[in-house]
Amino acid sequence: MKEFTIVRGLFDTRKRSLVINENFIKYEDKDQNENLFTILKKEDIVGIRYGIHFINGYSIYIGREYQIFIRNKSNKELKIYFKLFYGRKLNEKHQLYNDILDEVWDNFIGDISQSYWVKFKNNEKFNLAGVEVLNDRIEFDKNEILIKDLDIKTYRHHFVIYSKNDQYKNKMLYYLKDKDAVILLDVITKIIKNE
Repeated sequence: MKEFTIVRGLFDTRKRSLVINENFIKYEDKDQNENLFTILKKEDIVGIRYGIHFINGYSIYIGREYQIFIRNKSNKELKIYFKLFYGRKLNEKHQLYNDILDEVWDNFIGDISQSYWVKFKNNEKFNLAGVEVLNDRIEFDKNEILIKDLDIKTYRHHFVIYSKNDQYKNKMLYYLKDKDAVILLDVITKIIKNE
């Protein structure tokens, strides 16, 4: 079990508790005194998206908001977020963000990704982030890429799936904007490594 303390930002300075263990996530995301916590059980967690949203000032970035959205079976998202401004406690906040993601991945998302990998190995088709994955190819936006031609390029906030033979057949997905894109990235990385 791992416990974190989150202070959301300048205007919400209350210390909020986040508990992650192998069975649930418990987060103090509400402001009512009676029911402060949202609890997500492991079996209810089905997806994730995350990233860093940069906050604009007049002509420069003045801060960032770290965002983690964990989706349950009823398609509702638990939002874990916190902000920093002018680089204050940048290393500390960035480490907190990475530690939370590591715990969520190790306890929940890694298992979800593995279940999709097993589906692929068993020749079951599935759809993740708008990409249909079949045993010999992937399909998206009326495009098709054979598994043997499949490759990816990863960047800080997004990644690109493309064909080695035709780079005009590609799809860009963002870790924060696109639902389950990070799970798709993990599955496709495994597929490419094992091809």
